[in-house]
Amino acid sequence: MKYSSNELIKFYEQMVLGRKYEEKVMSLVNQGKLQGFFHLSIGQEAAQVGVVSAMGPNDYLVPTHRFHTGLVNRMDMKDMTCELLGRITGCNKGKAFTFHISSKKDRILSVNGMLGAGVPNAVGYAWTLKMNKQEGVVVCVFGDGASSEGDVHEAMNLATIHKIPIVFFIENNGWAVSTPLSTQAAVENLSVRAKAYNMPGVTVDGDDVIKVNEAMKEAIALARNGQPSIVEAKTHRWRGHFEGDPAMYRDANEIEEAKKNCPIKRLEKMLLDKKLLSPEQIEEIVNTVQNELEEVFTYAMGCPLPTKEQTLDYDQVYASNLGGDLW
Repeated sequence: MKYSSNELIKFYEQMVLGRKYEEKVMSLVNQGKLQGFFHLSIGQEAAQVGVVSAMGPNDYLVPTHRFHTGLVNRMDMKDMTCELLGRITGCNKGKAFTFHISSKKDRILSVNGMLGAGVPNAVGYAWTLKMNKQEGVVVCVFGDGASSEGDVHEAMNLATIHKIPIVFFIENNGWAVSTPLSTQAAVENLSVRAKAYNMPGVTVDGDDVIKVNEAMKEAIALARNGQPSIVEAKTHRWRGHFEGDPAMYRDANEIEEAKKNCPIKRLEKMLLDKKLLSPEQIEEIVNTVQNELEEVFTYAMGCPLPTKEQTLDYDQVYASNLGGDLW
């Protein structure tokens, strides 16, 4: 599959945006200006950009709480940032945070806070699309830890039996909180489990945005014809399970090796080698992203928190996920 220079540069811009966005979040958390448990995906930018860049405008996304790079490139950044900061101007009135964030206008279906529970939800969403003869597929994202949950396998089985338009994307960063993949699964590639449900499955280098994008485009095309499949992207989580987790369960050398294979630097080197970008243009992209983020976070920090009455307005809690299409 060939990509134009504009497409490759767009991938780079999206990955830089995701990295810088999370670095901004990390900075605010460390300064005590941002409260809550943030699960950062620094190091996983290629996997997430590869997913959202392959999706069409009518497709739906079921993300995880560690999918900020994907979300910031799929939805309104001000709406998202206000939600993460708990502002009333957020896409869910400041009530959802990352664990339940959704956006009707951006076709982002609600994150589920229970391990693996978003997968059967996603199958239900996709089944609705089929029954209502609506366009689009559902892309369901979950991690290697969630992939062993019983309801995940039940959902995959149903998806194949009923030819449901869905793609199961396993973002495999090798760690289920503090449990390495080697002690949680008896297979090297989680995608081989697709054979049990008579669906295609493929494992790709999750640090290569092009490989992920290619695999996702093929999987989405299959889903449009009623063929579910699994795409597993092997990537690396640089930070702890949550921001503040010292990750003493990991060997520091493992993280340093992952950083040597930084997905952003890999694409940057390709763009430089092919002379699609100059060092000056790369610096300009980074500066543009930084300026955009400062504007967005300044706006969000200046927006009001919910009042006591708004916080207790339970209609708002449910209304954001009801009415029209899949809501």
